[in-house]
Amino acid sequence: MMMYQQPRITPGVKGILIACVGVYLLQMAPGIGRYVEGYGVLVPSLVFREGQVWRLATYMFMHGGTLHLLFNMLALWMFSFEIESMWGTRRFLTFYFIAGIGSAIFSVIMWNSYIVGASGAIFAILFAYGYYFPDRQIRLFFFFPVPARMAAVVFFVLMLLAGGRIAHLTHLGGIVVGYLYLKLYPGVVAWWSHQKSIQDEQNRRKRAENYLAREKYFDEVVDPILKKISENGMESLNSKEKSILKKAAQTDRERLKKRKILPFDFFR
Repeated sequence: MMMYQQPRITPGVKGILIACVGVYLLQMAPGIGRYVEGYGVLVPSLVFREGQVWRLATYMFMHGGTLHLLFNMLALWMFSFEIESMWGTRRFLTFYFIAGIGSAIFSVIMWNSYIVGASGAIFAILFAYGYYFPDRQIRLFFFFPVPARMAAVVFFVLMLLAGGRIAHLTHLGGIVVGYLYLKLYPGVVAWWSHQKSIQDEQNRRKRAENYLAREKYFDEVVDPILKKISENGMESLNSKEKSILKKAAQTDRERLKKRKILPFDFFR
């Protein structure tokens, strides 16, 4: 069985903790809280009928009570540090917001409900932790060593109770989105890498073709003019040849300089 790992604060987790606690304090502030909640809670009808899409993200930083906030943040701290350490902060935060927003979209069926809390994203993290570290020892509430999968189940139940009846579908959405992310991510990354390699190769070929086309232009158009100047002087050029030479001096100074058919200073 895998050994117990002491949770620690990682940058992404720290940022989420500060944001959630800060927003909760604003919710509790007299005269301010009602405006924070009025514009921040998730109301599916306002999102999908009136286009208030910011609520898909802002609801994640709001909570329905101290216990709700406490259990969510405790689960975040206990189960996120290894995932963020393994993935890196950018991917961890991407996963967190995808899970939170994705679970909010699951709430569309609860048309006139008010939904708050990070539980959807936290449930996705619990699922990811159990997926990667099923036998990792967790000291539940700092005292009881249990496997990660069992600790995840305990937190599932506690957050369901603390979050209230209204958010159950959002919780389920977090689990589903977390599962889909973990299953689809390797394939999506492989596809994206393949597409990027194709694009990089196309860009490389295009640059090579442009370079060869420019070299051919110099060989066939510019070099004969330079040779004409070397043999007969600048006065031998007609207006078209002078225009070609002037443009080459403006756009391809280094290439023109490398020709060395006559001193480059001549064109300054």
